[in-house]
Amino acid sequence: MTDPTDSELLAGLRALLASGAVALEIDATRLNHMDSPVAVEAEANRWLALMIVVCGAAFWFGGWPAGAGALVLCAAAWLLYVRRWLRRRVERRVRVRALDDIGTWRRLWRFGGVRLIAGDAVCAAPAGNWMQFVRERGTERP
Repeated sequence: MTDPTDSELLAGLRALLASGAVALEIDATRLNHMDSPVAVEAEANRWLALMIVVCGAAFWFGGWPAGAGALVLCAAAWLLYVRRWLRRRVERRVRVRALDDIGTWRRLWRFGGVRLIAGDAVCAAPAGNWMQFVRERGTERP
């Protein structure tokens, strides 16, 4: 019997994640870095551009008190909403794009910022061996 290929192991990892036997944890701050294979710089940049326009318009039409108020509101929006939105987007790309494409998954694993957890066992990228981690969980070939 031959060892499963990396594509088959990735399919096994998807099955383990779907069954709940393994949990996937991401470091959204690291994965939002521009060198990350799942990052999209334009997502954060469009929010920043919008906030700059809002603050500039408030300053232009309402003076410095309106500009300062808009700045406070934009900072609060960034901290309370935008950061969570960006995290959800990165996590979705990891789950949809990286777990479906072995090339993207390999690049993501080399980059780091993801951890696989099964009970007390933890396999963290890039130092851990995700393929051995999946083999030890006894996945069947799809």
